[in-house]
Amino acid sequence: MKRKQYIDWLAAVFGIFGTVYGAYLLAWHYNRGNGILIPALVLLILGGVSLLFAIVLLTSRFIASKKKRQEIPAKPEEPKEEPKPEKEAKEKPVEEPKPQPTPVRERSDYAERSPRSSYSYSAPSTIYVKEMGRGPLLRIEGTRILDMRDNTYYRIEGNMVFQEGSGPRYEIRGDQIKDAFGGYLYELSGSNINKVYGGFYASVSGNYITLHDSSRKFEMTGSLSRKQLLATAALLFHR
Repeated sequence: MKRKQYIDWLAAVFGIFGTVYGAYLLAWHYNRGNGILIPALVLLILGGVSLLFAIVLLTSRFIASKKKRQEIPAKPEEPKEEPKPEKEAKEKPVEEPKPQPTPVRERSDYAERSPRSSYSYSAPSTIYVKEMGRGPLLRIEGTRILDMRDNTYYRIEGNMVFQEGSGPRYEIRGDQIKDAFGGYLYELSGSNINKVYGGFYASVSGNYITLHDSSRKFEMTGSLSRKQLLATAALLFHR
């Protein structure tokens, strides 16, 4: 608010307050039989003068502003330019762009896609699997997986998951993973991780794995291949 407007409104507020409050005090004191209260009378007079002053100022500023707006000349219309006749240009043959050879990308050793699963993978440097509220549990680097809970390394070779220094631990068959010397454990079905003989167990949404009862939730810092995801499920839920 500008300084002039501030003075106008301050005078108006004081005028209203002084007039109303002064008249109230004057009437109240007089009705009690105490005669005329001089301070109330002074406040009433000052409030009335201030209110009159504010009304005059606001009215004059409104009139001056309205007059100033009327004095602003309208913007003259720019003359329209007549369209110039276009010169006939000689037609030139349009050269068709030459097709550029598509660069051939080298196929990564870890890039996989199963015909029965939508999980794809492009080899990252390091992926961590963290349990929400606890911290990282697994570190995945290509075909090597470190179980950080007991500092044990696992290695994916073909369809087998080996525990380094021990031997085969799991076997992957399509979208299923089984104990190397036992029964089937888990399978991938769409965005679900099911127990082979137990039904729905967990769901995969984006980079998160959530148990069926929402009691535990895991975060993956990157995308995993089908084999990596099956090995992760076995290491997280069946040790």
